[in-house]
Amino acid sequence: MLSVRSRSVTNVQAAHGVGKTFVSGILVLWWVFAVEGMCVSTAPTGRQVRELLWKEVRTLYDNNQKKLGGRRGKLFVEKSPAAYAYGFSSYDYSSDTFQGIHAERLLIIQDEANGISQEIDDGASACVTGADNRLLRIGNPTAASTPFFKACRVSNIRIPVWSHPNVSWAYSKDINGIHRLKPKIATLICTGNKEEPVLPQKDWLSFLPRGSEALLQADLVKGAVSISWIEKQRYRGEQSAYWVSRVEGVFPEDNSASIIPRSWFIAARARYDDDPEYWDKKADRQEWRWGLDVGDGGDSHGLAGWRGSVLYIVREQVTLGDRSDTARAAGLAINILKKYPGRVSVDQIGVGAGTLAMLIEEGIEADGVNWGTAAKDPVQFANVKAEDFWKMREAFEQGEVAVAPLGEYEDEVIEDLANIWYEELSTGKIKIEKKDLTRKRLGRSPNLGDAVCYGFNDHKDPLHRISQMIFT
Repeated sequence: MLSVRSRSVTNVQAAHGVGKTFVSGILVLWWVFAVEGMCVSTAPTGRQVRELLWKEVRTLYDNNQKKLGGRRGKLFVEKSPAAYAYGFSSYDYSSDTFQGIHAERLLIIQDEANGISQEIDDGASACVTGADNRLLRIGNPTAASTPFFKACRVSNIRIPVWSHPNVSWAYSKDINGIHRLKPKIATLICTGNKEEPVLPQKDWLSFLPRGSEALLQADLVKGAVSISWIEKQRYRGEQSAYWVSRVEGVFPEDNSASIIPRSWFIAARARYDDDPEYWDKKADRQEWRWGLDVGDGGDSHGLAGWRGSVLYIVREQVTLGDRSDTARAAGLAINILKKYPGRVSVDQIGVGAGTLAMLIEEGIEADGVNWGTAAKDPVQFANVKAEDFWKMREAFEQGEVAVAPLGEYEDEVIEDLANIWYEELSTGKIKIEKKDLTRKRLGRSPNLGDAVCYGFNDHKDPLHRISQMIFT
């Protein structure tokens, strides 16, 4: 808040659950009712405008209406003709939207700033010309190569989770610079269980005295970041993009060897959110294509569904390591194809062969895929796997595909595709690295990423199943 008061531009890269929306809401009301200026807020989608920042503004205003006076609507507050604020979603507008927005005291807020386009950012920046004009960009630093990323490289305020009072008391840096629970606290509250790594706070009473610092501070701000949430994310990997951006408040870097860089995937997600009706209408004319990666040796099964150029569905099923795992993989596909019928591509090597046979017996249009066979373009690609992934890579790079919300699996898909690396052989051919290397880097097999690629490509051509094996 002090930065907004004193500086023309403030860029805040904030971790998850640290109160960035709450602070932005306070700034809206402060600017209108104390500074008595004009405030304009925007976010990438209408839902984000209504349900994030302006939900906070409405709550804060309603709790203080008698003190503030004025009036409010769903997306505006007003004290006087010169002192008011309103919000709109950026995808409905262009840089021209900001033309004519000038005031002696003007504040523009870009909420969820990492999803704001260059055009909108340019329009907002052009308005901040007066001595008492301010621009606030605030959001999670989830992707590089965005206007928000570029702005934060010039100047930024970083808010990691460790700065929040709910958790700051419990952590200290180790010799490697990683924040970890203080040993005494970890001994008392950690379970060693991946699903629930920290005991429920109500159980802390059994070994911590009432009124202790831990009980007073662990839930100081209701609904904000918690120790339990942090320790769950640690299992994703302390070098993962999710941890880096949402815990540390740092932009994750794209690796030039990634088959689908994180920023490309996030851009595809943004394309769908920008105009879901366009993408849905385009997809409605197409058949469903499914990809099924059958897990082996403790790896999960992965299933992904494309319709036209839109990735709509991703599912994962944990394996049990018994003889029924292949049948469960078939069941996963059969159940969802009953609702969304289409063709399914299945890895036919190893355990996938049994699943493929079961699907065919059930009357499912299923195609076996052997990624080790020769590519249709053997000059450019080492095998079918490289060719399939490269086709998908080009579609993401050229903006030809969109990704619908994938729920709990979205971040896993992002990490899988970003950690599948390619290389150029001395012969000039493109090759995807061995899966063991990807597994070592990820800490698991990239089954969802593989399923997404199986589903993206059309494998009806029988040559995919009978070509000579290429061992490269």
